[in-house]
Amino acid sequence: MRKLFLLLMIVTLLAGLVPVTALAAADKPVLYNAIITMNYPKSTTSVYAQMDRLSKILDTYRAGKRLQVTAVYPNWIEIKLGDKLGYVLRNRVDQVTPVDPVNTPPYGVEVYTYYAEITQETPVLFQPEPDAEILNVLTAGAKVALLGVENGYAKLVHKREYGYIDTRLLKEITPVAPSVELGDADTPISVFCSFYSDNPDRIKNLELACQRLMRVMEPGEVLLFNETVGPFTKGNGYYPAPVLTDGVTKLGYGGGSCQISSTLYNTVLQLPGITIVERHPHGASGAAYLPHGVDASSGALNFRMRNSYDFPIRIEASCHDLCLYMAIYRADV
Repeated sequence: MRKLFLLLMIVTLLAGLVPVTALAAADKPVLYNAIITMNYPKSTTSVYAQMDRLSKILDTYRAGKRLQVTAVYPNWIEIKLGDKLGYVLRNRVDQVTPVDPVNTPPYGVEVYTYYAEITQETPVLFQPEPDAEILNVLTAGAKVALLGVENGYAKLVHKREYGYIDTRLLKEITPVAPSVELGDADTPISVFCSFYSDNPDRIKNLELACQRLMRVMEPGEVLLFNETVGPFTKGNGYYPAPVLTDGVTKLGYGGGSCQISSTLYNTVLQLPGITIVERHPHGASGAAYLPHGVDASSGALNFRMRNSYDFPIRIEASCHDLCLYMAIYRADV
């Protein structure tokens, strides 16, 4: 009996020395297949031990290498690496397809389940801890879309990382309709928010574009973004502000409009009854104010979507405190 006890102790101690990722890798299901992007054919892509470019490099892959993706985060994907898990930056990945398209959301889509209106000065934190780094500070009047609540902190995406808000600072956290059938005029069926830089003229453009975007879309109706909120000219009320085109920033009238189309894109991506008719990314690097791969250009290019539901939908949009918020409601109940 003593020998058996000692043997069990040794096994337990050895198990404690095995990295958690190695133990978990075999059990994690593959959600997507992908390849290392062909956009950088002469360079290699690092696979990191953690979601940190300063962490240990487990391997390096060349363009075209096939990947098995087990999780997606705002700036990283998690992949199987033998009996371990590794992490690759999302901008190094391409041709991502779900293993089970019926039960797996489209790549990059995270479903927001709550929203809140800010009623006092509220910091957005890098970690769900009271002394964590502050990513942003919101004031009364801002609205935020929330992924959920973890250990007393509301979770959201802040650009290309997760952010956290102490729920004690939120007067009310309101649920999004769990299905489109349960949505109504006061309960959104989808919400999303993104964050932007403190540029006065860009903010004016965002405010104007928000006003022009809000509308009711009937079943079968197609929204052409440029025709709806544009043209992006001085005569149409827009100001010159930074514009991102093919990864290059320059000054142009209506700068910031792409954040409106990109935020709308992320809002409707959560709704299978909305059909994306036309969408173009901002080059290989994407737009830095969103997770890689879920942006939608406007201006020189167009974003178009169709309401394929059998009921009308209403689009609402607002910007406040460097936070752009959108919500979609049923307009028939």
